[in-house]
Amino acid sequence: MTRSLWFEGNRRVSIREERQQPPGAGEVLLTTIVSAVSAGTEMLFYRGDLEEGAQVDAFLKGYRRPLAYPLRYGYANVGKITATGAGVDPGLSGRLAFAFAPHASSVCLPADHALLVPEGCPPEDAAFLANAETAVNLVLDAAPLLAERISVFGLGVIGLLTVGLLARFPLACLSGWDLLPLRREMAASMGAQAGDPSAAPPAPGTEDCALEVSGSPRGFSMALSSCRFNGRLVVGSWYGASSRREAMTGFDTAFHRNRVRIISSQVSTIDPALSGRWTRERRLEAAWDAVRMLRPSRLITHRIPFCKAADAYQLISDAHDQTIQVMFVHGDESGHGL
Repeated sequence: MTRSLWFEGNRRVSIREERQQPPGAGEVLLTTIVSAVSAGTEMLFYRGDLEEGAQVDAFLKGYRRPLAYPLRYGYANVGKITATGAGVDPGLSGRLAFAFAPHASSVCLPADHALLVPEGCPPEDAAFLANAETAVNLVLDAAPLLAERISVFGLGVIGLLTVGLLARFPLACLSGWDLLPLRREMAASMGAQAGDPSAAPPAPGTEDCALEVSGSPRGFSMALSSCRFNGRLVVGSWYGASSRREAMTGFDTAFHRNRVRIISSQVSTIDPALSGRWTRERRLEAAWDAVRMLRPSRLITHRIPFCKAADAYQLISDAHDQTIQVMFVHGDESGHGL
């Protein structure tokens, strides 16, 4: 048997006991150790804000298409390969692997979809691979230049990882903006000048590039306003059906006169301008490098047993100021780590 997480509707999740089939030809069985909760996409589903007809990322396999309740979701599982099917190297058994798979205590998947974790990389760091790949994609789309001023709006996990990568560039100024003190403190430790936009909003027309990953319409408007003439706004947020119209309020006269370029950044694709040199495999290698360099397990604020998944989503929804990364712990009901 395996346990799977299901989003049932507005603020309703369940853990279902399901029969786990053995791996078939070309497949492996991954027994999960930890899986990371997305405080962006998954919380949209938890709050019942799933847009009708929404499609899952093209490279994610085995998900309901289009997305509709009830649905399984998640994309950051790390575990051990505990069985192999016909035609698969049995030497893979016991190896640590990452899977873009819904939250579950075990999952069967094609062997080439089990991404082997580099030696020496702990499971809790490896669970950030998907978010690290998104951060790499954001930086590729932002294309930072020497001595530029860059701001990141929204210092959740993806925003913080993006800050960590941008801090390696020779910028004139790197700023991070978030309403929550805990996140600002973490951004400062990762190399950004962190500010509270409610206390001292970013000055308009100052940034060469702004990256918007807050998921907030207000964050979008502030990021857009911060861009200087011919600046770049890279949008990585998914606003959901209820707030998308509010985000459009940022399109004022200053936006038009400043010739701001808005770039949509989504990890399911690579900018066509880069696709001659960048492949998904190369981007994944860069994401593993980012994981090793940034050691993102320091962003974990809560480790919660998988059987108490409903408590995890309620915590993120009702006490989001206390959370950065919530991690499900599988096979350890204490919730105190591995």
